[in-house]
Amino acid sequence: MKIAVVGLPEFPLGKKNLVDGRLDTLEGLIKPSKTTYITNEYLDGQRVKDADGIICEKEAKLDLVIQDLEVVENRLGRLEAGEEKDFSLRLKEILEKNKCLIEESFSEEEKKTLLNYNLVSIKPVFFVDKNENKGVQDIIFESYYAFGMICFITGAKDKELKAWPIKKGASAYEAAGAIHSAIQQKFIKAEIISYDDVVKAGGLTQAKQYMRLEGKDYLMQDGDLLNVRT
Repeated sequence: MKIAVVGLPEFPLGKKNLVDGRLDTLEGLIKPSKTTYITNEYLDGQRVKDADGIICEKEAKLDLVIQDLEVVENRLGRLEAGEEKDFSLRLKEILEKNKCLIEESFSEEEKKTLLNYNLVSIKPVFFVDKNENKGVQDIIFESYYAFGMICFITGAKDKELKAWPIKKGASAYEAAGAIHSAIQQKFIKAEIISYDDVVKAGGLTQAKQYMRLEGKDYLMQDGDLLNVRT
């Protein structure tokens, strides 16, 4: 993911690992050849339009609102009376209440219309209160899940142990595609073992008793260990 950071000048930019203690635990149990964390790229707030999500200091929320309000007002000046103008007026009303658009509910059709506006406050936003003194890794970890993401894990002894990013609600078939399109195309079944079962059993081999065979439509759970049968 590309994530813009707004109002937090001390936040280090660039590519950062999502350090997940579960991988550290599995590393000790499975003995992989290497361990690979999920990596996100953190952008300067000026590049917010390039981002998939936003980490924003609470007091800087108004910056996002003002940026979108200017876009909507400029668009309104070019529109004739009709449905699109009415929708734009609704957006203006929301923004004038100092609300980010992501805080409002929109129909699926309205969400499609919003794509044409290129607005920033419709992106997922994770707000940070400076008074809470959260560390960088805490912000990285909490914002990842706040953006509606989870992870699944692949790996075995003497092979790479890797965490993969997917959206919450993604299927086993979609998870296979995240690994490689060729694996997705040859998908037969998903071998699933939960992280908790691996820890409870004391290792991946010992946890085979808990393995479940799931089909394409299985909804992946955070921390699932996945092996795709092809």
